[in-house]
Amino acid sequence: MVMHNNSEENIEAVTKMSLQFLAEAIGQCPAGLESSTNRDIVFAVLGFQYGAVQSAAYVAGLDEAASAGIAEDVVSRINGMDREGVSKFLALMPMLAEKKYPPIGIGGKAIIAFYNSATDEEKLSTSGSLLEILRQIDAS
Repeated sequence: MVMHNNSEENIEAVTKMSLQFLAEAIGQCPAGLESSTNRDIVFAVLGFQYGAVQSAAYVAGLDEAASAGIAEDVVSRINGMDREGVSKFLALMPMLAEKKYPPIGIGGKAIIAFYNSATDEEKLSTSGSLLEILRQIDAS
């Protein structure tokens, strides 16, 4: 992961990296995920996405405000949601992160592992972690 000297370039790099990773992760999930009405699934997916963006922003040395802006942009774009709806969900994420909500931590670790993977198989494995979360929700 190459980070740049100025904050604007870092924001652009984190946004691009997050979109690439999350598109790969969502691409391995069942179709219609973005229209799910199961709140557990919605929170798991958004938590995973939030954790991934937060982790990438942290590694890039971005502050909380920049990270929050990137999360709102990425989550709304990747899910086709309006910013107002995304903002409502994302407002809950810091509290969930404090409570160690597993999808947030898993998303944060997965994006770093994805970009540090040496092979396509390793990348596929790390981006499949969202699908594994959804399987666990379905099983319960």
